[in-house]
Amino acid sequence: MTDDMQKTGPFAGIKIVDVTTVISGPCSTGILGDQGADVIKVEPPTGDIMRARGKVAGFTPDFVSCNRGKRSVALDLKDAAAREVLWKLIEEADVFAQNFRPGVAERLGFSAEEALRRNPRLIYLSISGVDSSGPYTKKRVYDPVVQALSGLADMQSDPLTGRPKMTRSVVVDKITAVYAAQAVSAALYSRSATGQGQHVEVSMLDATLNFNWLTAWRPWPLSARKRMLPTRPMT
Repeated sequence: MTDDMQKTGPFAGIKIVDVTTVISGPCSTGILGDQGADVIKVEPPTGDIMRARGKVAGFTPDFVSCNRGKRSVALDLKDAAAREVLWKLIEEADVFAQNFRPGVAERLGFSAEEALRRNPRLIYLSISGVDSSGPYTKKRVYDPVVQALSGLADMQSDPLTGRPKMTRSVVVDKITAVYAAQAVSAALYSRSATGQGQHVEVSMLDATLNFNWLTAWRPWPLSARKRMLPTRPMT
């Protein structure tokens, strides 16, 4: 998107600074961008890792689908001058989105506390794999891991063998993106009444557990699974 392109929609005039990578974060800010927000995607000089997965003419379908309509800038956040540029963007933004592993944003100097001190109206979105505490906190957690941890893979178990199966889609990332976009929308609505920003935290595991809760706690009885088995050879 160029500066002379006027975006329309309910979030027209809202500026989002997006340092998220892969799918859940970029997809969530992409949803808000579809609704009119001006999204500035901040990437390291090497680019979001999704740019390199099955490259077609310099881009990948996954990267384009999550980042369409965004403006882009490359910043090496290990460099002090680049961090100052990012601070200038954050201080003028309505939303700042990051999905670093817990502790990384703080180590770089971009904690929620400091961001909200500099910009009290900011909505600071943190997306994590399994929240900010626990045995998996410091690990890289991707969609298949959360499918296993949340019980989603078990819900898809083969009725004959009982072996868990993965859903053949990055469903956890997509679920998280929708929950994150909704949470930011709610925070922006709250700010319109209070004038105050806030820190919004969404974990992939929490989002998937919440999405699954009704069916996850109502497992099919064995008798129902047996009824699914073929009674004669398939031809």
